[in-house]
Amino acid sequence: MKTLRRHSISGMAKQRSRHDDRPGISPVDIAEHNSRTTLRLLRRRGALTRQELSKELGLTEPAITGIVRRLALAGLVTESRRSTTAHYTAAEFGLRGEARYSLGARIGKHDGEIVLMDLAGQIVGRQTVATSDDLIAAFGDLRREAGRGQLVGCGVATSPDAFINRQQIETALAGKGEALFFLDDTEAAIEAERALGIGDPEGGIVMILTDCSVRAGLLIGGRVFRGIHGRAGQIGEMRSGIDGASLNDVATLSSLEAGSAGKDDWVATAARHLHEAVLAISGFIAPGAILIGGSLPGDVFDAVVARMSQERDDKIRGLVIAPWIPQIRCATFPWAGVAHGAALRPLDAMALPDARL
Repeated sequence: MKTLRRHSISGMAKQRSRHDDRPGISPVDIAEHNSRTTLRLLRRRGALTRQELSKELGLTEPAITGIVRRLALAGLVTESRRSTTAHYTAAEFGLRGEARYSLGARIGKHDGEIVLMDLAGQIVGRQTVATSDDLIAAFGDLRREAGRGQLVGCGVATSPDAFINRQQIETALAGKGEALFFLDDTEAAIEAERALGIGDPEGGIVMILTDCSVRAGLLIGGRVFRGIHGRAGQIGEMRSGIDGASLNDVATLSSLEAGSAGKDDWVATAARHLHEAVLAISGFIAPGAILIGGSLPGDVFDAVVARMSQERDDKIRGLVIAPWIPQIRCATFPWAGVAHGAALRPLDAMALPDARL
């Protein structure tokens, strides 16, 4: 499994003047891209040497020296010494977590949470919310905890049935001074997996979330696929099986809590219908990883994933599906990943130093 794809930019574009008005990639674009990629790599892998950064990013060591120097001058990266087996030390570079902070909010149908994340991806504060007043109070508390001038923005990830809409959130947080970024909760969960979880596997990711409804996030070719109308992944009304039930009817937290059948029967039914959805999606995009997350209790998640894996193996033995469809796995952060991914968005967008300086 790949941990990170090489996305550095080089070649003829480097020769373009930053004052060149022609369309295309400028040296400033290149510097920002390579700096952002370096920050992401250090967040995912921890401290790395010039040689390791050069290998991962596909850049020369002198180019790496320029990148880490600029990031160090901005206060984002620190240098330390690493002992090696060859009896000498090498310089390694790691992120200064306290240099920047961001907020990440998950807003669902009945409640939500806000986390405070540092530049290294560590969660240093967390509060739950259930009303717009809670949201304002939690934002204020965590904003003060971050410290003046260190908070770069707030990412807000919402479910389709969130208890507060975007306009209300913008009004509630207006005048705070930090940038707001809005994204779907499935997209945020994928962001967390790419940055802090499984990475970016060949073939992309299908992320299924289930709480009050069932929905899916699709990562294809390194990009989140939203569809022409922005409704890609809204699979809750998908009907399957001999009973023709929808996923929202049989695979949600509310159906688990309200069902008269026992937990084992609910798991069997939910897993069967979820697996049918996975087969339908996989037939089109052939993902490298299929993950499931949401607000189900941990033991129920484990049971559903195990049952879906059994369904897959049974169908492979029966020659019903292609064996290359991957095993369904529990997400690295089954529910917390939504807030984590939301917090990563402003860090990626706002934490860079000005490449023109």
